[in-house]
Amino acid sequence: MLGKRKPIQAIPPPRKKGKSSSAIEEISFDFSAREDYLTGFHKRKLLRIKHAKEEAAKKDRENKLAARKILREGRKVDLDEHVEVVNLMIREADGVASDPSEQEDEGEKEPWDGITDRHDLVVDHEDEYMDEDRFTTVTVEAVDVSKDGLQKAVQNEENESEALGTDRPDRDPQSSTALQGRTGSGKGKRIWTKETPTDPKKRKKKFRYENKAERKATRYKERSGNKAKARARKE
Repeated sequence: MLGKRKPIQAIPPPRKKGKSSSAIEEISFDFSAREDYLTGFHKRKLLRIKHAKEEAAKKDRENKLAARKILREGRKVDLDEHVEVVNLMIREADGVASDPSEQEDEGEKEPWDGITDRHDLVVDHEDEYMDEDRFTTVTVEAVDVSKDGLQKAVQNEENESEALGTDRPDRDPQSSTALQGRTGSGKGKRIWTKETPTDPKKRKKKFRYENKAERKATRYKERSGNKAKARARKE
């Protein structure tokens, strides 16, 4: 009834932990690397300092470039504003409408006949414009363009009248009569007088660009004069 029992199998002992299957034959040390490590603390410290300085210089250079970029953008904005102000003053002095849309409408309605001289404009006057930290004086006067450069219109009229032996309307009639009496019909020799000297005309001084120091001194004088005028007006 009980039958046969199964044979009991023997369980092998558990494997020990940390026991390697293959043993290391030999352990070798690199004495040169060991010596470099033990004697290279100061060398590695200097390398770390050098690397930190390079990183700081690189960061400083990037900050300077960013600051210069911001400065350039600010100067560009200031220049655009200054150009707009100057254009506005020129339009006001020339009597041009300040609204660009009106100018476009007028240009579409009326055909352009070229540039014409406008004699009804007010010239030879000064306008002063003052902002928060800027002071500008604009002088409007009539000029003529010649081979010698820009010249005042009054000066050109005087030179022409002297060359032709005629007198301007605003000159004294007595001096004009005396000049005609001395010159006669214009064919005789011209007599020397204070008004009509015989010496040749002096050549006008050629235009010369100022150097950096002269421009700086001129700007300083203009600024000091403008500040003095502004203080005088406030008082």
